Amino acid sequence: MNGVGIDTARAFERIEEAKQRVGRAFTPGSAARGGDIASHAVAQRTLDPLSVAAPEGALFVVRMRDGSAAYTHDGGFSLRDGALVDGNGDAVLGFARPGAALAPLAIDSVDRAMHEVRDVRLDADGGLRYDRDIFDPRTGRTQRESVLAGRVALARFPAGSRLRALDARRERAPDGVTAHLGAPGERGFAALTPHARARSGVEIDASLSRLQDAYLQLGALLAAHKAQGSVTKTTMDLLK
Repeated sequence: MNGVGIDTARAFERIEEAKQRVGRAFTPGSAARGGDIASHAVAQRTLDPLSVAAPEGALFVVRMRDGSAAYTHDGGFSLRDGALVDGNGDAVLGFARPGAALAPLAIDSVDRAMHEVRDVRLDADGGLRYDRDIFDPRTGRTQRESVLAGRVALARFPAGSRLRALDARRERAPDGVTAHLGAPGERGFAALTPHARARSGVEIDASLSRLQDAYLQLGALLAAHKAQGSVTKTTMDLLK
């Protein structure tokens, strides 16, 4: 490949990198990477009762389809067949009770089968809660009670740890580094922000500006090469 081809290829690579950066800037919970301009925007409020924002420095823990753990800033969760999942459909991990092992969180299967699940929500303490109606045979009345299915887990890594990006939202732990785990409001973790969702950690305006600059650089490069080609052709014509 000649110099023109190399320069053009590099220009297209810069455009592709800029496009990916813009994509991350518009992805909720996306973490800034090398070369990104970090954003410090506050969490975005939402009406979704299953959307929560993690406290600063903490991440949510999910289990991917291959069984391995990943970490994400994005707390835009939902229910799928009674299980709490993230935007990729991966299981959100937590603690079913104090002292329990880390495991996927889910609504009780019997309550689901009886269609007794109402007002499912995530609270500031990370609790996945819902209401169900209980019939009291002594009084003949139905009472509503709140049920705690478990609490979402949070993870924190030692300062300076560089997580490995899997995609715009999910990251893996660095080799040889173990995350500090706990529930919101415990073990040094602050509470969650309910009805909120983390914005992207990548600055949107700066990312768009870089993409525009990349296209302008490509245009200038192509124009320069075209002009150089015209000069060369004119010189050759004069020498004939």
